[in-house]
Amino acid sequence: MNRSWLIPALFSCSCAMAGDGHEALIDNSGKQYTGVISVNQAAGNQQQQINSRSITVGGQASTVLIQKLDGKADPSLNANTAIQGTSFSNGNGVLGVNQSAGANNQMINAVRISINPGPQSIDDSVLSQQNTTLLPDSRSSSTTGSRQVVTSDQAFTGSRGVVQVNQSAGVGNRMANTLGITIK
Repeated sequence: MNRSWLIPALFSCSCAMAGDGHEALIDNSGKQYTGVISVNQAAGNQQQQINSRSITVGGQASTVLIQKLDGKADPSLNANTAIQGTSFSNGNGVLGVNQSAGANNQMINAVRISINPGPQSIDDSVLSQQNTTLLPDSRSSSTTGSRQVVTSDQAFTGSRGVVQVNQSAGVGNRMANTLGITIK
């Protein structure tokens, strides 16, 4: 097996940084990716991120992803995320990007592929696997925080395949991208 792609892949995201406080930045990273690429970047407190890929031959692909958060979060915090430049452009394959800044954010990118002689479905239990609530005392009287999410108009251009992106700034956001493919 040729592993010559490993070294460039390790350095291709060298511009992905988490800033001080609640700021996350990806700048001109992951260009011309090939294959399966998963990026999780978080700045802040109590972030949960999953990029899950499951392939099954001759059986049912069953993947259970559960995220739980218990904790206080300040809804007045300032949070910023950005995917800038030509990040993840002209790529080919399965790409999952989770980027969050703030607190108590949950993100899932899931791809499930099954080569199966029988039917398969994605039921509500799979689609609603992310559940979070803010504790009653986690709300403060100040909600004046600033939130900003930026994606460059050149990011992801020319990419082919499966592209899943979750980008969040703030408190208590929940996001999921799911794709299920069954080949009979």
